[in-house]
Amino acid sequence: MVSAGVAPKQICVIADEAGLVKGQHWAQFFNCPVNPESLDPYFFRFYVEGDRVYVRDAEKRLLEIDFDKNHLDYERKGHRGKSELIAKALGAAKGCRKVLDLSVGMGIDSVFLTQLGFQVVGVERSPVLYALLTEAFAKTKKEYLKSYQLHFGNSLDFLREQKGKVEVDSIYFDPMYPHKKKSSLPKQEMVVFRDLVGHDDDASLVLEEALSWPVKRVVVKRPMQAEELLPGVIHSFEGKVVRYDSYVVR
Repeated sequence: MVSAGVAPKQICVIADEAGLVKGQHWAQFFNCPVNPESLDPYFFRFYVEGDRVYVRDAEKRLLEIDFDKNHLDYERKGHRGKSELIAKALGAAKGCRKVLDLSVGMGIDSVFLTQLGFQVVGVERSPVLYALLTEAFAKTKKEYLKSYQLHFGNSLDFLREQKGKVEVDSIYFDPMYPHKKKSSLPKQEMVVFRDLVGHDDDASLVLEEALSWPVKRVVVKRPMQAEELLPGVIHSFEGKVVRYDSYVVR
């Protein structure tokens, strides 16, 4: 997928004494400096404060991923299990249990799928989001998240390189929606998130490649009024705001 990968001049790592080793690890991953004298040149600042890891942009907007704090609704109480729209779309009632999530993002849908009993393999292309997710999975106390498999990379490359090597029943794809109106910006986490991941300009290519995999279902999350990403939707599971377009492969 087209990646808004963070260039070294865009990000720096700020680590306290307790988080210095971890900070140096991620700085090497990002190819960026640790604790620079001035923060002015860097739009994103990746903070490592002991076990806490988070990102702020130059306008001090915060993005933090912590599955146990649940500030982004990671623990959904009162869910309907296999009756959830996303579970129906992915074929839970048909025995589908292993899901490949091509766009993990902040992990909200991925974590929910795991909570619903799916075994999830996730792919995330943003190095910063991958780092935040890695730390969140490492420190969570939720046992059902311990088996989650997270991969860093471009999902189109992953699909091409891992076909026949990763065994899953269904594929889930939630491409970044285009901006609608500048006056209706979402909350601060989503603003930082959009700046980090950019746009999915080749989403149709990703879907086309996903449809070549030997799986039972490929599901694409779409806004209610959006057109189909590609023709061939067998059924749409519609909610109030989004729908899940299901393609049956075999």
